[in-house]
Amino acid sequence: MTTKTIALIGNQNCGKTTLFNALTGSNQYVGNWPGVTVDQVIGKIAKRDWDVVDLPGLYSLSPYSAEEIVSRNFLLSDNYDVVVNVVDATHIERSLSLTLEILPMGRPVVVALNMTDLLKEEGITVDAKGLSEKLGVPVVPVCASNGKGLDDLLNAVNEAKTSFSASRLYPEDVCALLKSIGERLGKEKNEAEKVFIATSLLQQDKVYLNEYRGSELLLAEVAKGRALIEREYNTDAEAYFPRARYAFIDKIIPAISTRNDKKASALSHKIDNVVTNRWLALPIFALVIYAIYYLAVTTVGTAATDYANDVVFGEWATDGANWLLDNAASPDWLRSLVIDGIVGGVGAVLGFVPQMVVLFFLLSIVEQCGYMTRVAFVLDRIFRHFGLSGRSFIPILIATGCGVPALMSTKSIDNINEQRITLITTTFLPCSAKLPIMTMIFMSFFPDSTWIAPAVYLVAIFSIAVTGIILKKSAAFHEDVSPFVMELPDYHMPKALNVFRTTYERCRAFVIKAGTIIFATVVILWFLANFNFTDEGFAMVDVNESMLAAFGTLVAFIFIPLGFGTWQASVAVITGLLAKENVVGTMAVLLGLGDEVAEDDAGLLSAMHEVFPVTVAALAFLAFNLWSVPCVAALGAMKRQFGSGRWFGFSVTYMLVYAYVLALFVYQLGGFITGTVPFNVFTVIALVVLALVLYLIFRKDRAGGVKLAIASKNV
Repeated sequence: MTTKTIALIGNQNCGKTTLFNALTGSNQYVGNWPGVTVDQVIGKIAKRDWDVVDLPGLYSLSPYSAEEIVSRNFLLSDNYDVVVNVVDATHIERSLSLTLEILPMGRPVVVALNMTDLLKEEGITVDAKGLSEKLGVPVVPVCASNGKGLDDLLNAVNEAKTSFSASRLYPEDVCALLKSIGERLGKEKNEAEKVFIATSLLQQDKVYLNEYRGSELLLAEVAKGRALIEREYNTDAEAYFPRARYAFIDKIIPAISTRNDKKASALSHKIDNVVTNRWLALPIFALVIYAIYYLAVTTVGTAATDYANDVVFGEWATDGANWLLDNAASPDWLRSLVIDGIVGGVGAVLGFVPQMVVLFFLLSIVEQCGYMTRVAFVLDRIFRHFGLSGRSFIPILIATGCGVPALMSTKSIDNINEQRITLITTTFLPCSAKLPIMTMIFMSFFPDSTWIAPAVYLVAIFSIAVTGIILKKSAAFHEDVSPFVMELPDYHMPKALNVFRTTYERCRAFVIKAGTIIFATVVILWFLANFNFTDEGFAMVDVNESMLAAFGTLVAFIFIPLGFGTWQASVAVITGLLAKENVVGTMAVLLGLGDEVAEDDAGLLSAMHEVFPVTVAALAFLAFNLWSVPCVAALGAMKRQFGSGRWFGFSVTYMLVYAYVLALFVYQLGGFITGTVPFNVFTVIALVVLALVLYLIFRKDRAGGVKLAIASKNV
């Protein structure tokens, strides 16, 4: 019997390793792929004397991750005879995308339709013979877990031949284009290989771009072909081929597979035609965010928060504390500590809990119904242009609750530069700790505006984009964006228990922080804001003569260009670097609100306007606090993920500089445009910095401006 080498490849979790073990038993060993830290597993089928190479599980052949590079390089080599593509029969739509990347490579392919034992249980039918006819290659049903179909698979491998044509995937004009490019590749390539290479060149595949860098006629033909595709099919050339594969899949699936939940799938498909539409997706996303923040910040959530602040902390907590203090004949300093410090500081923070309950409840519903996974897909189309992918949106989404788990979740991003940019930008989206700051400013300066909260959300997305563009064009970060593959489940009604559990856990974390870190901070702040050394010794003083006022005055000059160079605002910013919740608590303590902790209280409104005489100064204060470095806990998580002091230091520096520059633009340029801030030397500096930022955004790419990207698709 002829010796063969089989390349075993498939998606992650498709049962590939189980099939490998079933074929080889204990006749296997582990090596290492040259140049990468990926294991090389080789086994032998004893009764046939065939070798089997178990390639890393992956979703695409695009060479971005180490696994993709290994699999791609091996498949392009001559070190095997047949490809066995393991396909999960229960998720055949997802699996066939990789199949349609492999087939044009022109090698003998056998599709192992695995997990067939689960089809009946899940109400799925798959016509293996019909699928074989559609693909033009053998399709063999197997069950790796119990060994069924293995002999049939090996027989198919023994007889496998190349029989795939690009005309199955692409229209006539695209096939002609591929043939034209292929003719310039030389006679040493067979026709199928020419098709694959031509397709890769049209998608700006860096492997082949480097290989044929000196072939001017070939690259000119490729450029001509890309222009044709973009003109005729109204899409990026990079996106056309993945979409063609999925169009092919969508066309054949109804003929070879059925599901008992097709009503739900059909409804999901109809919804996706709208919410993932090229032109409607972003406006719909903006409307969803607007509705969430309208309910949480402007209407329902604010009504609940008003009650908590006015009644719970403004009356019950204050009256109860006063009663206890009166009966205990407490000294003035203790009364001040309890009323002005603890109730005023901690109460100002805890008063926002009802608002957060509404926000997290709504976000949990949107997440668990399946919509947020679509948002990740939609944003992938945009993110991939500035160094990120839809994969980066997952940490960003988690960051709306807390930055710590969001930063930890970036470890799933295999592209190192994409991971670093995600780490830098993840906390740009407002987390629960920033919500009180937003509400304090909104209620003080924009009490009747419903657009301001969603606008902050959009500015956060804009900040992520700007950062990605600037960093991606630098030599340190310039690298292709890794492909984003995500299985999109059908839409479904969220389970009430899961929604309530998610809401509870997010709010619980906020309350625990308020009862620990925030409590300790406001006690220390109260002490520093009420005591100082006098001619008579260490004693209680007016807040304006306190140690804290002296310190705040010392550092206030840093924030003068930003419009909030008062000692109160400066201290609030600094305490906010420890925990964002501290900002509200600090303002409550320093402004001497005491029992006036409601964010819409007249006392608060008046005091806020004294600290921020013009609206743009308050917005600059908000901008700096929202987009500067996150809390200490999040910084710790960030440092662990970077694993490098140098990169961590760069990240912290970048966020501080970005926040300062953004606040500078808001106050100086925004104030000049609105006529509330006169033209001054800082306005000139702001214009110079703006010119520099625009240069960094629009400058030519360090890699010569070559566009290297890949389209994503929901599967």
